[in-house]
Amino acid sequence: MRQEVFELHALLEAAKVPGPFVLVGHSIGGLLVRLYTEQYGSNVVGVVLVDPTHESSVLGSVRYGGWVRLREKAVDGRVVPEPRREGKASSEYRPEDDYMAEEFQQIYLSRKANPEPLGNRPLIVLGAGKRPKPPGTSDEKWKELRQERDEQVQDLAHLSRNSKYILAPSSSHAIHNDDPELVARSIKEVLQAASEGVPLSAHGQIRTK
Repeated sequence: MRQEVFELHALLEAAKVPGPFVLVGHSIGGLLVRLYTEQYGSNVVGVVLVDPTHESSVLGSVRYGGWVRLREKAVDGRVVPEPRREGKASSEYRPEDDYMAEEFQQIYLSRKANPEPLGNRPLIVLGAGKRPKPPGTSDEKWKELRQERDEQVQDLAHLSRNSKYILAPSSSHAIHNDDPELVARSIKEVLQAASEGVPLSAHGQIRTK
């Protein structure tokens, strides 16, 4: 993930795209947005997270054979490589090059040390109202996983002191497909709050302080 963030920053610089930016991240893109802000925060003024992945998410994994809390698979002492600008791109998946668990754990530990890393940046978190049960998962297990997932998405509104959580009741995980107008309105609201230096307006399901 840090390599992807590094490449995005390099791309924006090479394309001479001026900041500051409002970053929008869907699913695991929410973690990328957070890492980008951690690395290049002086150029990030607002954030929208669209049904984002939480650093403590339980995810279905082929590698580990079922549902796992990925960060708990991190190997102590295993160091995530520094991003690189040059070199041969990978042509196939190799477990020895997979540092996802370690990166999830790093984000978890970083947030424990700094619970509100986005500071006062305006933040809107959108949560999906529909979560179909994955094939092969029992009703009981999915009820447990879904409740945790919903609570985790809401928890991510605590990344900023100027935040709002909005439930998209008729949307699945792909809120940008199911309710693109909601995503567009959220981006517009964060842009306005950031440009005017004012708190997010209070409507919908919210969490602010």
